[in-house]
Amino acid sequence: MKNKDTQQLATLVYVLAMREEIEKEVESRYSKRIDYLVGENNELMRALEQSEADLKEVVEVEEEVPRMTDNGNEEEEEEELEEELEEVISYDKEF
Repeated sequence: MKNKDTQQLATLVYVLAMREEIEKEVESRYSKRIDYLVGENNELMRALEQSEADLKEVVEVEEEVPRMTDNGNEEEEEEELEEELEEVISYDKEF
């Protein structure tokens, strides 16, 4: 009877040790993944904030530029501003 109890105890200890090892491995794996995702999210947030600041700057400049209404260059100016805005947007996409 003592031998049977010892075997059961050894089995329980083994199972407990395996559980703890598996929990540590899973926690480590997911912890690393979570840390990576948080870092990437922070980087994207910084890029978004920079893009918003750049866009705000473009809008402010656009508001300061006087509109040409009588000489027919209004369409050209709008095209130039759109090109500049596209350049800013494409620059931000690189990051």
